[in-house]
Amino acid sequence: MTRRRLLALAASCLLGLGAAGPVAAATGGATLHVPEDYPTLEDAIRASSRGDVILLAAGTYDGEITVPDGKPDITIRGADRNAVTFDGGGVRHNAIEVEADGVTLENLSAHDYLENGFYWEEVTGFTGRYLTVWNVGLYGIYAIQSRGGSIEQSLVSGAADAAFYIGECFPCDTVVRNVVARLSAVGYSGTNAGGNLRIEDSTFEDNAVGILPNSYDVGLQPPPQRAATFRHNVVTGSGSVATPMSTPLGGFTGIGIGVVGGIENVIQDNEVTGSARYGILVTPAIDRGAVWTPASNRIENNKVRGSGIADLALARGSGSGNCFVANTAAVMDPPDLDAACSNGASGSVAVANAVALPPPQMLAGLPSAPPFGSMPPPGAQPQAPTETTPTDLSPAGIVAGAVLVLGLAGLVVLFGYRRRPVSPSRG
Repeated sequence: MTRRRLLALAASCLLGLGAAGPVAAATGGATLHVPEDYPTLEDAIRASSRGDVILLAAGTYDGEITVPDGKPDITIRGADRNAVTFDGGGVRHNAIEVEADGVTLENLSAHDYLENGFYWEEVTGFTGRYLTVWNVGLYGIYAIQSRGGSIEQSLVSGAADAAFYIGECFPCDTVVRNVVARLSAVGYSGTNAGGNLRIEDSTFEDNAVGILPNSYDVGLQPPPQRAATFRHNVVTGSGSVATPMSTPLGGFTGIGIGVVGGIENVIQDNEVTGSARYGILVTPAIDRGAVWTPASNRIENNKVRGSGIADLALARGSGSGNCFVANTAAVMDPPDLDAACSNGASGSVAVANAVALPPPQMLAGLPSAPPFGSMPPPGAQPQAPTETTPTDLSPAGIVAGAVLVLGLAGLVVLFGYRRRPVSPSRG
């Protein structure tokens, strides 16, 4: 959010004057310190108002936190991403669940939950950044039936379902960028999600499946999945390492990027290497007798190599308009895949026999997966940028600030200072 220059000047004049208790943050709310001002995160959430920042001191927290619908537009921030840790201990279910609009989670870590790390459910507006999650029984960081969000600068490792998930939304109006997913059943999963949805500039390494937009009827947003963009990602080693697995979508193991029953997606400028089966795949989605046919997907200018079966693959039974254009790939199935867009009768029977199946059927015969708690933890991760120092609105602070402002005004008059145009800052 752009700050007005007048407010920025006032804030800069009032830095570091040290009021006791909560002080106004750069967002216009207050900073609520845990445990200095409030003994628990739950207490701080109850006391918070729109625009407030809850700042967690370094330490270990149990989790099982809910931000209820009546607490919109707050931020929960860790003082140190690597030292503010939510520990599920292998017995608790979730770290933080958000049910309120406009809530930001940042600079936090979570691990060893039976279900999920950080997630948003049925909200408008959400932000997750500088988050680390490892070794969870379901999802690392995700949003379901939510829109207008961003997830960035975050890492998930050892998720038994998906490391990152955006699902059951259209339009999603969401971006996932500059994230890392590793050692998880699926790096990114997006069931029935699309519409101004971008997954970009991210790394997916050593997951069973790298990126998997998919169409299945799970009772919320109806299928098919459609109109998402996947670009500038690096996907490596899909299916090459044993990972935890609690999702039927693990049956697609060995696939770098797979479009399963989706339509009108763009797969562009990605680098996909070392997939155990297929580098980039387009296939129908089949479940309980229902079939969702992929069509009008554009796979363009990707670099794919080192796949176990084929670098590019289209399953028989796919619809028309699936276009493979200007990709770099050594092995394709069918071999003329890049010659023309699919016409509804093209596609490989061998590919269909391998992957155009109900997910539980594809799981049959896979080796036993390691438990999610057995995966190695990630190392230390980068911190969120330091926020603007909070503003002191105590009476003494206001007086001192006014003196500073008047002093600056006098200097301007004395020396004839003339302002030059400045670019507006970005919040």
